[in-house]
Amino acid sequence: MTAAIAFISETNKKSGISKELEEEFINIIEKGLIFTKFQPIVCLATGNVVAYEALSRGPEASMFENPIFLFEVAEKLEMLEDLDMLCREKAIMNAKILGMNTKPIKLFINIDAACITYSKHDKGKTKTLIEEFEFEMDNVVLEITERTFINDSQIFHQALSHYQSQGFSIAIDDLGSGSAGLRLISEINPQKVKIDKFLVENIDKSFKKQAIVKMLVDMCHRVLNSKIVAEGIETFEEFTTVKMLGIDWGQGYLFGKPSSTLQLVSGYVKNKIILQQHANGGEVFSDESRIENIASLNVPAFHCDTQIGKLVETFNQNPEMLGIPIVNNGIPAGLVMKTNLFSQLSKKFGYDLFYKRPVSYLMGTTFLTVDVSEDIDSVAKQVLSRDFSMLYDIFIITNNNKYYGVSTVHALLEKMTTLKIKHASQANPLTGLPGNDSIKVFVEKQIRAGQDFACVYFDLDFFKAYNDYYGFCKGDEVLKKTAYLIMEIFSVSRIGYVGHIGGDDFIAIIHTEEAQDLCARFIREFDAMVPKLYAEIDVKNGCIETLDRNNLKCRFPLMSVSLAVVESKENSRFQSLLEISTVAAEMKKKAKAVKGSVFLINQRAN
Repeated sequence: MTAAIAFISETNKKSGISKELEEEFINIIEKGLIFTKFQPIVCLATGNVVAYEALSRGPEASMFENPIFLFEVAEKLEMLEDLDMLCREKAIMNAKILGMNTKPIKLFINIDAACITYSKHDKGKTKTLIEEFEFEMDNVVLEITERTFINDSQIFHQALSHYQSQGFSIAIDDLGSGSAGLRLISEINPQKVKIDKFLVENIDKSFKKQAIVKMLVDMCHRVLNSKIVAEGIETFEEFTTVKMLGIDWGQGYLFGKPSSTLQLVSGYVKNKIILQQHANGGEVFSDESRIENIASLNVPAFHCDTQIGKLVETFNQNPEMLGIPIVNNGIPAGLVMKTNLFSQLSKKFGYDLFYKRPVSYLMGTTFLTVDVSEDIDSVAKQVLSRDFSMLYDIFIITNNNKYYGVSTVHALLEKMTTLKIKHASQANPLTGLPGNDSIKVFVEKQIRAGQDFACVYFDLDFFKAYNDYYGFCKGDEVLKKTAYLIMEIFSVSRIGYVGHIGGDDFIAIIHTEEAQDLCARFIREFDAMVPKLYAEIDVKNGCIETLDRNNLKCRFPLMSVSLAVVESKENSRFQSLLEISTVAAEMKKKAKAVKGSVFLINQRAN
């Protein structure tokens, strides 16, 4: 109980709430003074907004603006269901006002679990609201929160089954915050599961949290076939970690704060998401790796009222067809795999029982759907984490939530192999970073787009002497550590592309405005790293002694780094990578003539 409730002078004996607070609350209910904020939920693979969660607040600048306080008072006054239903109505109405009913995105509505079990619970009211405000049932997700203990679990499960039978998706909130969430997902089959923000906060720094989340992700993907949403993502490090662990969608201040309007993810953040694969593994999410490239568009989808006999005829006429999607108003509602269908029909009286019945009697309702914009690797993780019995089922591809096509595990693995071979042939074998061909394509794409960007060329000073003195194994370690440091620092840019030209030469493509700060930070961290790469005696001497290019013994200082930064921006745009590299070569000569680590920006010494 909050302090505002605990310390009161004049109280209602039954509730412990002051008369003034009670009157203010009742006024809120009677006049509908609930306001809705919408927070975006984002697909971590693409950066696209896939849903908004409706969050209810009381009047601004009042104590009831705090939702915890608002619901706590409602519970004390035994008016939780009145508040819960008002919040639903306001959420759906305000979403309609903002045009969400015409967009291919989902609306998450919070429902208190305790309200579902009340005897006076108004069944059908939520569906009526959805229809009144012209939403697709499939686009509304009921997010179950459990503020209070559920006394009658049987009524609760009956009510949830009723919602699911009406076409609603169910989401379980705050998985990982206690036993309640685990109990709920063990008893029902939610389509969405939210990971509690406690587990997401600083997850990049906690191996324990990573292990727990990985376990929860595997369980939800394999057993429930549910989409996983990570709440409370506030940093790129948290985003990168949860995406690596297999989380599908994300929510948090990194993508947008709750707002009375439908906020989109900023271009800066979205660009970072798209380039995240590159920053962590050298691959760039491109049009070639979109899942739509392996979609089979010639597989028909049937309505859920279609007779099973029609599917039998279709399978017999198309022996190569593995499965048929079932839709309702164009939205996937089920899947019929050929082997499962004929197995059912082959049983005693199978044909007599099912042949003329609607396909909804036999269709599978647990199936995988992915959007056309998702990338191959992201879909592969979802496909291969399914239960073994469904591992080789076809998966359904949608466009704006409508049926688009299907694909198979075989096509997916074949495309992955092709892309991996192509990437491997173009990547540097030591660091895994994109090589010259990929760098050329990326830079020329920036030139064609007319964007401001800067190419940062890196050259390690005295690396050859180090490599000769300590051996190629130690030399390779230096190159890998340098590559990691470049990725760590320069991937935070709005562009953030890193490549390995060859040997000790690297390149980063960043935004011009960030060049000076990032280069200065890199030099500081590189110079701090260098002494750790040498023997203590060599650090003390400040040099090593080995043969030079003329085979003469010579002393070489400890390694430093020379950076040449070539900016392409308004009034000084380059037309090709060749032009840029020519200017960079001249700048590197000047940089290397300076003692110690240095960076030059368009021939301006720093």
